[in-house]
Amino acid sequence: MLTYELLDTKLLADEGTISPVMLTGPFPMIIIPTQPISIRAEKGTYRIGNRQFVLLLHQEQDIHMVPSDSEGFAPVSSISFNSYRLAKREKDTLLYVTDITHLPAHGQIMEFPRYAEGLLKNLMGQFQQTQNLNTTSKLHLLLHELLDTIFERKSIDNSYVTNDQAIQQAVTYIKQHFEAPLTRSFMANMTGFNESYFSSLFKKETGWNFAEYVNQIRIDQAKLMLLGTDDKLQDIALKTGFADGSYLGKTFNKYVHLSPSSFRKRKHTNRIVSIQFLGVLLALGIQPLATTRELLQSSQLLHKRLPNIVEIESFDQIEAIRQLVPELIVAPTYFYNYPDIMKALEQIAPVLTIPWGQLDKLEEVRLLGTFLGRIQEAEDWITKLKQSAIEAKKIITPFLKSDTTAGIFELGHDNLWLIPYLSVRSAYTLFQLLGLRAPQSIQQEILQTGKHLKVKEQDLPLYAASHMFLIVPTDDMESFRAKLMQRSVWQQLVYEQGCQLHLLKLNEFWFDDGLSLELQLDVMVKLLTNQS
Repeated sequence: MLTYELLDTKLLADEGTISPVMLTGPFPMIIIPTQPISIRAEKGTYRIGNRQFVLLLHQEQDIHMVPSDSEGFAPVSSISFNSYRLAKREKDTLLYVTDITHLPAHGQIMEFPRYAEGLLKNLMGQFQQTQNLNTTSKLHLLLHELLDTIFERKSIDNSYVTNDQAIQQAVTYIKQHFEAPLTRSFMANMTGFNESYFSSLFKKETGWNFAEYVNQIRIDQAKLMLLGTDDKLQDIALKTGFADGSYLGKTFNKYVHLSPSSFRKRKHTNRIVSIQFLGVLLALGIQPLATTRELLQSSQLLHKRLPNIVEIESFDQIEAIRQLVPELIVAPTYFYNYPDIMKALEQIAPVLTIPWGQLDKLEEVRLLGTFLGRIQEAEDWITKLKQSAIEAKKIITPFLKSDTTAGIFELGHDNLWLIPYLSVRSAYTLFQLLGLRAPQSIQQEILQTGKHLKVKEQDLPLYAASHMFLIVPTDDMESFRAKLMQRSVWQQLVYEQGCQLHLLKLNEFWFDDGLSLELQLDVMVKLLTNQS
C-alpha cells in the first residue's frame, strides 16, 4: 500500500520572474510549466514542453530553470511530496517507510493530462488556504488523486507524433492515395530521400514500418466499406489498393484476426469499447461496455446515461479490456500515434478508427450509425436534436437584443484562450443549433477560415461578444469568476463593453459529440435565460 504526504506547492515562476530560478527542493518535486522551459544541471538539460511535466527525485548540483524563449517565464508550478510504502501491519499499528522505487525515473518528462488541470488548481488553492499541513487530510487526498492521475500515464507517454516535415508529407499522401500503388521507392523519391534512409526515418517518426503502415491504412478503409456498404470483397479490394479479394482477405486476417465476412457480421454488435465518441454511441442507443478514465471524467454530463459502464485507467490497459470480451473497439484516428497499443487492441477485437473533431457533428452521428447498423436511430436522434434547437431558439429570443452576439472561449493550460471553430467545444451548438451571431472578428478569423485561434487574455476585448461563454478547468464557478473580476481586462469587458460572462465546466464541455450536444444545449439555454 502506498501513500503520499504533501510537503509544499508553489508558483516557481511567473511573468516578470528573473531567470534563472534555482531549484532548492524539497524533493521529490514535480515541475509543471504552462509554456516550454529548460532545467539545467551538472548532469544534463531537461527540456519540458507545453502540456508536459518533469519529476525530480533528488537534488542536483547547481540545478536551475530557464524559459525556452526570449519572452521570459509563463506560470510554472511545483509540488513537493514524500512517498511511503506500508512495511508492517500489526493489530493496532501500521508502519510506513519512505519508498520512491515505484515512481518514474529521476528527470523523466511525461505528458500532463488535461483532466488533471482541475486537480492541480484545486490542490494549490486548498494549500494556500491551509495554515497547518499536519491538520488537513484533504490536501493529502487531493495529492494522492493527482499523483495517481499523472503517473498512470507513464506507460503510454511514448507516443509517436511525426515532426519531420517530409514524413508528415508522406503520411498525408498515404492517407489520401491509399487506393493507388504505393511503393517505398516512390515515396522515398517524393520526399527526397534514398529508400534505406526513408525507411528508417519513417519507422523512427511513426513507429510503423512503411509497408505495415500502408497496409494498416488500407485495412482500416476496408473495414469502413465492409460495414458501410454491401460491396463485394473483390470491389472493396480494388478500392483500397489490393490486387484482388483473395489478397485483401489474407491481409485482413493477418491484421484483424478475423475474416472479412466474420468482421461484417459484427455490424450490429452492442459489445463495444469506446475510446472516444461516447456521446455518439449513446445517441444511437448503444451502451458502451467501457471507456477510459480520462474520457469519462471529461464527459460529466453523460454520467447519468452510463450507469453500467466500466472505467479503465487508460487505453493501454490491454488485459482489462480483454476481460470484457468486446466485439468492436471504436477509436479515433489519432490512435495511429500508438502503434503497439493499436496492434495489441486488434488482438482483442477489431479496432474501428474514425476521424475525431473533423466532421460535422450530425454527419458524425450518421457515419457511425451507418457503420454500426443504426441508420434509423441516427436519423431519429438528429430529427429530435433539430426540434430541440427550434424550441431553444423560441425560449431564448425574448432574452436577446437584435444586435446580440455570442462567443465561446476555453482557458488552456498555457493560459491562452482558445476560440474554437465549429468542430469542437460546443461552438456548433452556439452558432449552428442556437443560431447566435458571432462578433465580426470571430466570424472573419475563425468561422470563415475554419481554424481555431489562441489569444492572450489582454487581447480578448478584440473578440468580445454580448454573451461570452467561458470554458474553465474548475467546478467552482463563483470563485473563478471572482478571480477573473479582479483583473482589469475582465472589468473592461463587463463594465465598459457590457459583456455577460457565462462560465462552463471544462469536464462538461470538453467533448461535444452526439448526446453531449443535446445536454450542452440545455445548459447554454439556461444560462442565456438566467435560470442558473
